[in-house]
Amino acid sequence: MYAYVRTDNMSGTTVAKDLASAKFYNGSVEADIENGNVVTLGAYLDGERELRKATAPAANTKLRDLYLVATPEVVKDKTYYGLGEFINKKGEAIRCYRLTSGDIFSVSKEALAGTPAVGSLVEAQASTKLKVVATATSGSTTVGKIMAIEGDYIVIEVA
Repeated sequence: MYAYVRTDNMSGTTVAKDLASAKFYNGSVEADIENGNVVTLGAYLDGERELRKATAPAANTKLRDLYLVATPEVVKDKTYYGLGEFINKKGEAIRCYRLTSGDIFSVSKEALAGTPAVGSLVEAQASTKLKVVATATSGSTTVGKIMAIEGDYIVIEVA
């Protein structure tokens, strides 16, 4: 089961500068990535004017440099049955929303490291998965706070 995401109230849905296209790299190698994960964006790829190189962030990456992966789940395979079966395949373009204070998004538990609870903080770490903590960790960027748990979705408001 892969992580999935809902872009409840993201600035990138109406503000074009907060939306980007990229390809995910694990180091220098193209790799799969799940929706609901976070990345940082680097330079534009050779020969491209819209696709940038996305990589895993560091724990202290500034909030304005973090992007939420939220690619529409378009699948051509007839054996596809649900959101949890979708993954962004290596080499394919992904949609990335810049995390902006006041944004609200929801992810499934697979997108998070730790046990989600209403009121917990969500932080960046040296991984594409966000980390759930009770109190802020020194040296990590606080992304937001868990506002609610709605069925399979953990609702996060960006700090």
